[in-house]
Amino acid sequence: MRGWTAAAIAATVVATLAGLCAPAARAEVDSGVIRLSESAAPAEPEPDAPEARALRAGARHSFDVEAFDSRFESLWFQRKAYQAEGRDDDAAHQSDLIRDFVAEEGVRRLPIAAGALVMEARGWLREGSYEKALASLSLAESLDPGRPQIALARAHVLWASGAGTLATGAELALAVRNTLTAALSDLNTLHGLALVSLVAVLGCVALFSVFMAVRYQLVMRHDIEEWLIGEDREALAKAAGWLALFLPFVVIAGAGWFALYWIGIFFRYMRRAERALAVALLLLTALAVPMYRFSVGLYGLAADPTVRTTIAAANGGYDPDRIVKMRALVTAQPDDPIYRFLLAGLYKNGRYFEDAFLEYRQVLEAAPATYQARINLGNIYFALGQYGEAIANYRKAIEIRPDCALAYYDMYLAQSDTFKLKEATESLAKAREIDAEETSRLLESGSRDGGSPKVIDATVAFDSIWKATVEGRHLSDWLSSTSREGRDWTGALSQLANATSVLALLTLAGCGVMPFMLRARIPAQRCLRCGRPFCSQCKSSRDGYEYCSQCVHLFVLGDGLAPETKSMKLYEVERHEKRSRRGRRLAALIVPGASHVLSGRAWVGSGLIVLWLIALLAGYPEILAPVERAFGVGLHLSELRAGAAPAVYGLDAVFLLAVPLGVVVWLAGNLGARRLRGA
Repeated sequence: MRGWTAAAIAATVVATLAGLCAPAARAEVDSGVIRLSESAAPAEPEPDAPEARALRAGARHSFDVEAFDSRFESLWFQRKAYQAEGRDDDAAHQSDLIRDFVAEEGVRRLPIAAGALVMEARGWLREGSYEKALASLSLAESLDPGRPQIALARAHVLWASGAGTLATGAELALAVRNTLTAALSDLNTLHGLALVSLVAVLGCVALFSVFMAVRYQLVMRHDIEEWLIGEDREALAKAAGWLALFLPFVVIAGAGWFALYWIGIFFRYMRRAERALAVALLLLTALAVPMYRFSVGLYGLAADPTVRTTIAAANGGYDPDRIVKMRALVTAQPDDPIYRFLLAGLYKNGRYFEDAFLEYRQVLEAAPATYQARINLGNIYFALGQYGEAIANYRKAIEIRPDCALAYYDMYLAQSDTFKLKEATESLAKAREIDAEETSRLLESGSRDGGSPKVIDATVAFDSIWKATVEGRHLSDWLSSTSREGRDWTGALSQLANATSVLALLTLAGCGVMPFMLRARIPAQRCLRCGRPFCSQCKSSRDGYEYCSQCVHLFVLGDGLAPETKSMKLYEVERHEKRSRRGRRLAALIVPGASHVLSGRAWVGSGLIVLWLIALLAGYPEILAPVERAFGVGLHLSELRAGAAPAVYGLDAVFLLAVPLGVVVWLAGNLGARRLRGA
């Protein structure tokens, strides 16, 4: 039982020992009498060694997790025993004792214990014991405040007990608010949405190419047919036009790249705004694979408990919850010194110098070249006023890493405080020589009470954790690095070495070259009134209208046509307008924004399409499964959804956000489509 309780503790408070309050000990620290001399070998000090006694006298000790576990388990099972015996008053009193104990110890969250209470309340609800169910949920709320499941479970109990719609609705609203609040503060949700957004953009590329094919396939086939007729190959004209349109599907290997192919062959027929959008979409497609890897890296940082704990430890101050989780990582991976290094940093931030000291010494046993641990050991001695030992550790760090500006900077402060002004000046000058900008930042990064600069610990930067996660490397490589890392532009460019990026860039290059290669041939157009394609061979370019010859005579020149021809032309115009209008409306019902793209408002329509796909894929990612099977890809967006534990009374925050977004986009895409006239 102790194992799950230790994992459940979300925060613990520090218990100060009597040595901290002892006046004699404080006097020793303040007067600088404490001596923490190190042995040459990085071995753990004996319990009765002067070094260990000095640390115990000058520093606090961390919280005893096992003692908290034992006490909490005792209270917990005593409460369960009272419930089993039907002693409700004693069980309620025991619940109060649990609340008081947890509050006294400063524990903020016990999520697993709270989840067990939610399940307990569900059991009481099935038995019809509404008061007991509410009591269990009340205790759960005190152990894990703001948990959405608790409010949703309470709403269920209130509704079943006949408390009324108002009370139930208030709890439901609270559950929705807590769900959205937790999701917006959870990087896992945000980074999952980043992956969905990337897939939505790629989906927009595919749909844009389809709509461009609908708009321009007729004129493209007309150009091919006219060209072959001019080459006395009239028999092949129509077949060649259709073959050029569906070439990717004829060549099986090219079926997956139909979107890039269609954008490329229809580029010369597009309007200026459509061309600009096509270029932007091709660039995004070229960056799709690097962006996908980047998004997966971000999601990995948010979803991996190990990485989340590492980031919290590397970028935060002392927190008992972080101590518990980092201790678990140290136990699970004892051969990786990075977790012990981070654990030592947490102890030091909480001024638990003895615990930090022992952890840093064990880091040095496992990895003697860890100059960062030497720097931080020196900072512990500095905090206790042992400047000689601090300087000795800084020098050892410099021996390991001669170009470490931080070690020189911290040594400069220790030498200044011991009035070794000449040596301090030399150390500061050396730090500036190594990295003047970093040294200036260190001088300005913080100050002590008197306003003078303070020593800075060596820490693991967030970008180091992210880079190691994305590249699949061990974070412990950071500890043994011997030179400063520069920007690796070749690594960034290598991300473009994939089929999708290469084909997108080739398509983009083709779009730029094709208009110059075919500049001698004016592309065909489609009549705005009847929809019939025409080119310079079908109609004189002197007319200057976007109408075919018959529509020019009928609607522009007004010189009249034969009655039978006029009647057929008017019928053709009416049929084209009716089909176009119905087609756009039908497309908008399925894909909001399609009507805008088909009418020439490409940017507005594509924006609506992207938002619609984000809402659709975020709310119902399973819809992507047939597409994944058809094209042989494995995005598995549905598997990125985080679920509640236990899996009862759960609300999906992404679904709650996706539904209103989808409704708004659908209304905007369809109501706006009614005011558009086909172009």
